[in-house]
Amino acid sequence: MPHLTIDAHAHLTDAPSAAELDAVLTRAASASVAAVVTAAARRGDWEPIKLLTEASAAGRTSGVRIVGALGVHPWYAATAAPVWEDELQEGLARLDTPLIGEIGLDFGPKGLAAAPKESQRELFAAQLRLADETRRPIVVHACRTGGELFAAIRPFRRIPAVLVHGSVESVPREALSARFFFSFSAAQTAPGQRRGREAVRRLAALVPEQIVPESDYPAGGREPSAVVETAAALEELGARPGAAGARFSEIFDLFPST
Repeated sequence: MPHLTIDAHAHLTDAPSAAELDAVLTRAASASVAAVVTAAARRGDWEPIKLLTEASAAGRTSGVRIVGALGVHPWYAATAAPVWEDELQEGLARLDTPLIGEIGLDFGPKGLAAAPKESQRELFAAQLRLADETRRPIVVHACRTGGELFAAIRPFRRIPAVLVHGSVESVPREALSARFFFSFSAAQTAPGQRRGREAVRRLAALVPEQIVPESDYPAGGREPSAVVETAAALEELGARPGAAGARFSEIFDLFPST
């Protein structure tokens, strides 16, 4: 199984300009980043993501594979349009290698300021049902949710793969199954980031090949090319990001043969 450097979580549609995005992808290709998963936060991201994946399929993204995830982020739960579910299904049907995301729960101060818990729970449950019905992988945002986020996912057995992005305080046993992956950024793995590095160490002791790097671009000024350094930090902490990237690309179907 080849080792692949994957940026498991980014928001390419938040690039400040098309020219800047082209430069970002060129730098990622130069760093040998094979693929970037770009996730939606709101309805307005869906069409730009579709266009990006089409550009990728046509070879116009510097050789970096762009994989799109469509969904509604928990911060926007209170403002989701009534017809969002129908529109999401239509968008997914038109997307190459479609994932559902970024979905999830955020009970930290920023998340609760954006949307109340009940709105987040209802939206998350609806998107989980859609992922289960359509058997699509999901990209999940988690912040200060305790075990609730994993408990919400547990009944949906037909979701083939789950990427958990964000602050994970504890991981229950069922989340250590082969369908779960966990992504970490430079903000969590850099020297001096004690809590993030400890979280990686704990997970790496259990599932070293289920931990992948992310950039969360453009948050904090980090680019997809930075996942090379993040992968090195993950390896130092006991993970096996090269092998994890290969497994992730296979399970999430990042490079479909047809």
